[in-house]
Amino acid sequence: MKVNSDHLASLDELSFAIEVGEDIQIVLNNTEWYIGYDQNGKRVIAQNPNGPVHYLDDSVDAVLDFVINGKSIRDQWRNIIVVAL
Repeated sequence: MKVNSDHLASLDELSFAIEVGEDIQIVLNNTEWYIGYDQNGKRVIAQNPNGPVHYLDDSVDAVLDFVINGKSIRDQWRNIIVVAL
């Protein structure tokens, strides 16, 4: 994370958090998202609270390539506000 900021320092920081299986809560385009695992150990990305749940394969690229509002997370990482990492 950038010093005194709730934004990521780099895409690599997000990639690493995904790779090691951290539960991640972010805000992107004024919408909160959860990236992590469901109770059965399946990788998910879901709109919080109670939004649709999307099941993904267990790769970093599957998460980074997930499209929100017409753009992949990979292309929007600078706009991500980190709630919990």
